[in-house]
Amino acid sequence: MKITAVRVFRVEGCLRSGMALFETPRLGLAPYEQTPYRAAFTEIETDAGLTGLSYGGSRMTAAVGQELIGEDPLAVEFLWHKLHTGTYMRQERMTAISVLDLALWDLAGKARGEPVYRLLGGPVQPRVRAYAGMLGYATEPERAAQVSAETVAQGFTALKWYLAHNAADGDKGLNRNVALIRAVREAVGDDVDIMVDWLLADPTENSLLYAIKLARRLEPFHPAWIEEPLPFDAQDAHARLARATDIPLAYGEHFQGRWQIKQLLDLGAASVLQPDPINAGGITEMRKIMALASVYGVPVIPHGNESGRMAVHLQFAHPAYVSPLCEWGIKLNANAQHFYTDFYAPVDGYFEPPQGPGFGYALDERKIERRIEITP
Repeated sequence: MKITAVRVFRVEGCLRSGMALFETPRLGLAPYEQTPYRAAFTEIETDAGLTGLSYGGSRMTAAVGQELIGEDPLAVEFLWHKLHTGTYMRQERMTAISVLDLALWDLAGKARGEPVYRLLGGPVQPRVRAYAGMLGYATEPERAAQVSAETVAQGFTALKWYLAHNAADGDKGLNRNVALIRAVREAVGDDVDIMVDWLLADPTENSLLYAIKLARRLEPFHPAWIEEPLPFDAQDAHARLARATDIPLAYGEHFQGRWQIKQLLDLGAASVLQPDPINAGGITEMRKIMALASVYGVPVIPHGNESGRMAVHLQFAHPAYVSPLCEWGIKLNANAQHFYTDFYAPVDGYFEPPQGPGFGYALDERKIERRIEITP
């Protein structure tokens, strides 16, 4: 079997509706009432008629993908190294390599008629606990308390809320951040994990002083972690923040490859690592990252919304102490999974092993109103 083509394309569908609509207007995440569903995909074709599909893709993906033509698609490790070595453009190419690697693993699963987690030696866990990402819900305390209670009633035992204010908003914004987490804690009780993420509020405007001040104000509510409270590349600042608060820090979604991840681990600031398979190197590299992190005793909880259908296979192939939680962005998945023929979601707060060969998804052509080829 040989690779005959690599196709990268964008698709558009009908106007977003229902759970796909956002309530938050910050950082370009405005409500989607008049916006079509959009997504990019990469597909690898073979002379045997089998294909592999991955979420994501760009001109770089299309260009790098041409290097796979004529190769054996099942030689995934060889192909990863072929794409990664022999070039000074590794950083620029890594996301493209990641997407192509994911498509290759999907194809390998289809060739063998098994889910990817079985190719990886799983399932190791019978089910994986999900945490509900609340991005897209309004952050006013009363609304947050209401939707948090409703989400816990569905079986979730962990929620991640997104702070709406940063240092530029001063003490008034800080107080509003605290009020949000206080309201959520009072609504769900002490037995539910609450994670805190700064995505909505742009952490590039935060100083170390501000991050310490807010972290200490949040400590009475016992967050499971604070996620990227500072610019992601401010390594020393994260290390100093970790020493100044008893709240664990989580970050890593912007980092690529085991080499950058090892630098994070050696720094000792992160209690949770969050690399994304679409960016960090695909399944092939994520396996190495997870093995490396396990040596340090740091769990890997992949950043996984757009890549969620793929990341969960990694988690089913590792024990809970290596990867104990799976991200589930409620509104994000309503968008990311729109073009699939099915909708894979946690049941009573837990993911069951995915079904079907490969990653277990396929595109529903009936939902695609426009397809745009992306060329190198």
